[in-house]
Amino acid sequence: MTSVDQVCYEMNKIFELCPSDIQRITKCRVLLNSVISTWSTDMVEMLKVIVEFLAKDNVTLFVSRQMFSDLCMKVLPWLPNEQSKLLAHFMRDKMQPREVDFEYHMSTVCHHLSYIYEKEGNWKEAAYLLASIPVESYYRFSIDYELDLYMKIARLFMDAGDPWKAEPFVKKASLTQNLTLNKGLHLSFKVCLARMMDFRFKFIEAAQEYYELSHCSLFKENERLTSLKNTIVCTILSVTGDIRMQLLKTLFKDERSKIFIKLSTLEKLRLVRLIKPSEIDHIDTLLLPHQKIKTSFVILTETIAKNNIQAIKKIYKNIRIESLGHILKMEPQIAKSIVGTMISEKRIEAFIDHTYGLIRFKSIAPQCQTNWNLLICNLNL
Repeated sequence: MTSVDQVCYEMNKIFELCPSDIQRITKCRVLLNSVISTWSTDMVEMLKVIVEFLAKDNVTLFVSRQMFSDLCMKVLPWLPNEQSKLLAHFMRDKMQPREVDFEYHMSTVCHHLSYIYEKEGNWKEAAYLLASIPVESYYRFSIDYELDLYMKIARLFMDAGDPWKAEPFVKKASLTQNLTLNKGLHLSFKVCLARMMDFRFKFIEAAQEYYELSHCSLFKENERLTSLKNTIVCTILSVTGDIRMQLLKTLFKDERSKIFIKLSTLEKLRLVRLIKPSEIDHIDTLLLPHQKIKTSFVILTETIAKNNIQAIKKIYKNIRIESLGHILKMEPQIAKSIVGTMISEKRIEAFIDHTYGLIRFKSIAPQCQTNWNLLICNLNL
């Protein structure tokens, strides 16, 4: 087969001369094999002619569905990615007007395109393609298929750095996972939910989910350790509270934690002691890209600053804003802003004395008198 015109002629001949659908399918398959066996620069254009002909209203569904199945299962995976993308997009466009008739084939094409885009690192486009599959339509997909699809779309949107688009699919998965007994899918949902919470900066909830996964016997050892690492990071980044303190205590006792972080650092966080710059730098190496995003502050910087302000509160009755900035290794006005936030959130009892440029703390423990020079030396170690 050497030209687009010849393919067009052969397709017309098949449907004019063959009296039955079985014969038409047989002849179409012979033609299809002839096209793909003769490598040509026009091969995709020849295949497009076949697709366009099969998508016509006057071609019976028995024939078109059989041939679209062949194209989906045998031709698309066989073509190089760029040519496969061209043909797949063309197939999708031509089947779209008769989407109800070709739902299975449309979903197969979308999965194929999504797979290619994911390999190329274009996660958002891969997610959009899967999201276009009409799961709740006339053609009934299985519950397991629906659940797996929702989680995959959510994962791709999260990989693309867009958790807001992922969240509706996590919610759909949440409703669907109650309808299946598939333990593997239940576990995948837990991972998906933990990642969603992590991406939405709901760190304490994410940490609890991750820690449960770090003990899951269905996971490989490296997967359990990854979950533990995520637990450590999310716990550190979370807001101070009873659950955070309990998790820090649990992680301190978990021997596996020292693979990722010094146990002394976890103990300091648990006991609300000053964290050194070198310790902050090490924690920073554990963070994922979305955890380094700057909102009003870099999340880690603000979290450690709040921890250190709580620690300083145990040491000082009053502290100059400039001195606080020096200890925290940040501009005094930024340190002042963080203290203001902590006061408004009722996380510390203090007030800002603007007249004298002081932070005045309340409820100071009687034993807390520490030499300034010793504190500075400790911070600079």
